[in-house]
Amino acid sequence: MKIRMRSIYLIIGVISVIIILSIIFTQFQPRETILHKSPQLNLPKDVKLRIGKGSVADIEYSPDGTILAVATSVGIWLYDASTYEFRSLLTGDNYGILSISFSPDGKTLAGGGADKTVYLWDVQTSKRKQSFIGHQGGVFNVIFSSDGNTLASASRYDTSLWDVRTGTHKEKHRGYTNHTNKLWLNGDETMLASADNKNVRLSDLITREVKMDLEGHTKNVKSVAFSPNGKTLASGSWDTTIRLWNLPNGVHKKTLKGHKKSINSMTFSADGQMLASASRDDTVRMWDVTTGRLKRTFKGHTADVQHVALSPDGKTLASWSYDHILNLWDVETGKHKKSITGHFAAISYLSLSTDGTTFAIGASKEVQLWDAIKGVHKKTLFGHKGAVECIAFNPNGSTLASGGVDETVRIWDSATGKRKNIIKGHTTPRDTYSTIRSVAFSPNGQILASASNDSTVRLWNAANGRHMKTLSGHTGAVRTIAFSPDGRTIASGSGSKENTIRLWDVETGKQRKTITGHKSGISSIVYSPDGKILAAGDSESIQLWDADTGENIKKLNGQNKLINSLSFSPDGQMLASGNWDTTIRIWDVATGDLKKILTGHLHWVNSVSFSTDGKTLISTGLDGLVLLWDITAITDDIEDGK
Repeated sequence: MKIRMRSIYLIIGVISVIIILSIIFTQFQPRETILHKSPQLNLPKDVKLRIGKGSVADIEYSPDGTILAVATSVGIWLYDASTYEFRSLLTGDNYGILSISFSPDGKTLAGGGADKTVYLWDVQTSKRKQSFIGHQGGVFNVIFSSDGNTLASASRYDTSLWDVRTGTHKEKHRGYTNHTNKLWLNGDETMLASADNKNVRLSDLITREVKMDLEGHTKNVKSVAFSPNGKTLASGSWDTTIRLWNLPNGVHKKTLKGHKKSINSMTFSADGQMLASASRDDTVRMWDVTTGRLKRTFKGHTADVQHVALSPDGKTLASWSYDHILNLWDVETGKHKKSITGHFAAISYLSLSTDGTTFAIGASKEVQLWDAIKGVHKKTLFGHKGAVECIAFNPNGSTLASGGVDETVRIWDSATGKRKNIIKGHTTPRDTYSTIRSVAFSPNGQILASASNDSTVRLWNAANGRHMKTLSGHTGAVRTIAFSPDGRTIASGSGSKENTIRLWDVETGKQRKTITGHKSGISSIVYSPDGKILAAGDSESIQLWDADTGENIKKLNGQNKLINSLSFSPDGQMLASGNWDTTIRIWDVATGDLKKILTGHLHWVNSVSFSTDGKTLISTGLDGLVLLWDITAITDDIEDGK
């Protein structure tokens, strides 16, 4: 009997432990995330893989609440609002979409393009219906009238009313607006609300007659929003407050306080009773419009929250942040429901491991590691207090260094993602933008070099982070550095105050040579694989220099914008440049001829890197995309004269 009772007690004990462990596991398991693989739709020519869906510019639910539309630098991604599964991608002719608006019946979606075009799509079929051309700049705001027959659109330079049925202009007015504006249509009544420093300016959308200036904020206004019925205007400011104004008389109703930093965007609920606000303090807050009371704070983002949207039934809140996550929240409970990842903000830098299997990107405050073959995310490294500006792998790929605006260099174990060291020492004057601009490992992996806006290059022991030498001589910010293949020399390029390249003896720390000839600051330098050529880019040209004598070999003509990044092919025959004009250019090193212009990025190209086998070129941009280019196809085109 005793043995039987002991067995029963043992079974009960085991069951209790299982239940407790289950509760603990449920309580502390990571939040549910849908890591969407970026559908390989509408890929640019010669691109074999795209990672990322583009930086988010606007979010909106369809009127019936079944679709969540996300406007990005790639196009408009449509998700099922119940399952959050991808439905389709809508694209314009060039660049990305800056603003979106559903027609009242939900059958048509309008998109304001960065290419100055307004697009209309059939939501059911995802086919483009028509395009409106005529704006002088990117279209930052679009909105349908209540009957759906008129569409209003605004760029920085002009505003327009379009007849949706005929596709013709109804009204057009030229004149400056700004990115912080909102439109409102109700029959024949049209309003434009724009930030005017500390005030909000209300004017007629078409005549541009100023109706009134709403005063009260103590710092510049950053965001504005109309209630659905147009009777209330909300304005968010750098002073961390939100002000509610009665329209059309402009009387101040309430001031909402609670955010700790500036208000990036706001949206009213469909009934106008609630207001959601997104802030640089990493939170979204929900307010009762009638009482002005804070109803709920949504916490979970780790960076500035840029955009917010409410479902028509008011039950779900969508928010996107510079942490690259689109979060879905339960409005009633404040609990996190789902996450959609892949919508990156700007990607500042890319580094490819020597074996070509892994690349690292700097995305806001994060460093992300990706499989370079499959395009699969591996790890995210957290720790920087500001944007990551530069990244470098050591020669065997076991260690990664990253530098950022927090003036630190962080050393990571590439396999585990654990931080090994934090290097501090660079100091920047208060009146200067502080940041580590470039990091590089020596070919033997024993030395780590860092360049900063403090005009110095510093050498560190890569194993323990101890300071070895400071290379002083530049009179301006040092933007870029590179070790020679033999590790004996390090080249550094300065900013616009001196426009020089300096060559340093790594062992002694003494300057060997100063190369002059660039007309603007050096933005990128790289040695050829054999170490004989040093390529340097500035704001308008690429020049090739003899790495030993410092004599100019040739100037590569055909550039008119800043060159952000340079990379030699493994055989040294080609040079790729990533540029501010959104293009990547392929050059013949021997002749200096421009062989091919690659178009696919939608904003500045920040980084380019050839794979070690020379078959792939990887690029990143301010558009939040990583593109993998097929070099074989590109060289075939070059040989065919295309």
